[in-house]
Amino acid sequence: MASVVNVYTTSSQTDNLSRHDMLLWVNDCLQSNFTKLEQLHTGAGYCQFTDFLFPDILPLKKVKWNSKNELDWLANWKLVQTTWKSLGVEKVIPVDKLIKGKFQDNFEFLQWFKKFFDANYDGHEYNPLEARSGEPLPTEGAGAAKPGAASRMPTRAPVQARPAAAPATSSRNSSNQALNTTSTTQPARRAPPGAPAHLPASVTPARPTPIRATSGVGATPANGSNGVKTPMTRPTGGVPQQPAVDPAQVKQLKAEVEEANRQLTEMDTVVASLEKERDFYFSKLRSIEVGTLIIFKIIVEKTTGILVFKKKQVGI
Repeated sequence: MASVVNVYTTSSQTDNLSRHDMLLWVNDCLQSNFTKLEQLHTGAGYCQFTDFLFPDILPLKKVKWNSKNELDWLANWKLVQTTWKSLGVEKVIPVDKLIKGKFQDNFEFLQWFKKFFDANYDGHEYNPLEARSGEPLPTEGAGAAKPGAASRMPTRAPVQARPAAAPATSSRNSSNQALNTTSTTQPARRAPPGAPAHLPASVTPARPTPIRATSGVGATPANGSNGVKTPMTRPTGGVPQQPAVDPAQVKQLKAEVEEANRQLTEMDTVVASLEKERDFYFSKLRSIEVGTLIIFKIIVEKTTGILVFKKKQVGI
């Protein structure tokens, strides 16, 4: 069995690498594509690091490389703990902290492991991809956030905004026709001296109107407004009312839902098997209890019979 050099670190040491350098070192050693140090919390990386330093001691076939189930993570760490104990590594692995995936805990443990690795590595060649049968570590889903971020940028097609200018000409022509009709017909309808004062307001549309006027101008003079600020002046066909949905994000969300459903199904299966096991052992214990009570009753009856028989003999 290979001899192990134990390493002890203290908070006073200042030769630790930065998080960026540590991440580059991990990906270089394992030929992995980790994007965050916290992704080492599954224990799969340390399983392969152990095989890297001490080949053929840890059974890599039992490692769950890309599982999202916490039970599989615990199984990975159990492999590391068992192997390290057999090798004589004195470092206590804080699995309960590391498995939570928090940066500080995983970063401090990786800093210690880097020193442990440097102290025990003898320079032999090692192919990490071949050792894990070409399994990606982690899968691309764990680092697929960067391409998705670029696709989330809102995109607008300027071509759709152009056709709104075409109806403006027709609406302007219809507006001018309505204005011309109003201006030509109004002189024939002179208000009598006793007419109400609001009737001359109908002549207002004959004034020069802005380009934004629509065909609704000729239909609204009776209200006393010139029709310029009506809601129909804005083109509504060019700009989308809602942002476009990112297909990559939708695909990622569907994958997360499917994974959650898979884990839920696995948990239901585990719970069902545990319930069956509980019922089995309970029935065994119950049968033992019933058998014990029967035997106890028989013993009591025989003992009582013997005592009664002896009393009768003494009485005789």
